[in-house]
Amino acid sequence: MAPVLKADGSSTRRYSAKELQRVDAAGGDPAVLEYWTPERMAAAKPLDAPGDSALVQRMAQDVAAGLASGTAVGKANTLPSAPAGDSGQGGTIVSRPVAPENAGGAQTNAIRRWPISNGKLFIGGYGSGSYCSAATINTKSKRVVITAGHCLHSGRGGSWYSNLVFVPDFRGEAVNKTPYGTFQARTLHTFKTWIQKGGTSQGWYRDVGMLTTFSNGQGKRVVKAVGGNGLKIDQYYRWPATVFGYPSNLSDGQSMWGCQGMTRKSGVAARTSLISGCNFGTGASGGPWVWHYNNSTRLGYVRGVTSYGTPANRSMGAPHFDRAVRRLAVSTNN
Repeated sequence: MAPVLKADGSSTRRYSAKELQRVDAAGGDPAVLEYWTPERMAAAKPLDAPGDSALVQRMAQDVAAGLASGTAVGKANTLPSAPAGDSGQGGTIVSRPVAPENAGGAQTNAIRRWPISNGKLFIGGYGSGSYCSAATINTKSKRVVITAGHCLHSGRGGSWYSNLVFVPDFRGEAVNKTPYGTFQARTLHTFKTWIQKGGTSQGWYRDVGMLTTFSNGQGKRVVKAVGGNGLKIDQYYRWPATVFGYPSNLSDGQSMWGCQGMTRKSGVAARTSLISGCNFGTGASGGPWVWHYNNSTRLGYVRGVTSYGTPANRSMGAPHFDRAVRRLAVSTNN
């Protein structure tokens, strides 16, 4: 089970088999769910990604060189919140999007209808709280959420985070900030490479995390409640992406933002992609990079998650999704 701190924050709580059954039936540990009040969610600060300054400097130089040579992507379109299905480009569809129960709608392209499957992942508690961005993906269990690995585990020399809850379609400026409920993390998953090398040049390409969740207070699994994006792996680094997240430099991280543009291969962080011009700061970490976003379903195919950024928010990067990401998704489907 995902780590849960005791009420005094002193250590990770242990559960007996009977206690786990009760927690599962209750939709999570009541102490964790009660802790994350709307006020504490609003006060949570963006989680800083680990990393060494030399790597960040090299990333900045790579972006500057790309801009000078004309090889970097053009300025992306960034907006505040208010046809998937073919394999395309020879890649592999791991799972296909699925709409929430009782869904409807019609339209495609651009961002005219905002996704409810994306949201905030709240981390920590009992004295401090952080957040990342995250999104649901469709699996058989209908429980899975995808984010960055560093939103679940602090990387080299670190540990798993505790007291995590996912709030789809979080609306920090609304009266009802959690319109689809709160989903406590059930299990956490990331790559061994991230755990051992996270925050170094050898770890960013595995900065992917997935978690399973308990049902919400109404007894619904998260994908049944808000739908689930498909998952796609591919050999190509250049593709049209719609990126979502809760960047703290835009509306203080209280609203979802979207950005559309072309990705390219990073020249510094191996096996990662870049997108420029979104101006997404901290807090956007873990947000999905979606291929074929569809306004009818408000879903698409996740092909990356925001992992790192360059100085002044000029660009941000995502791990390249390959077969190992598919295996991670399969192992998380519980």
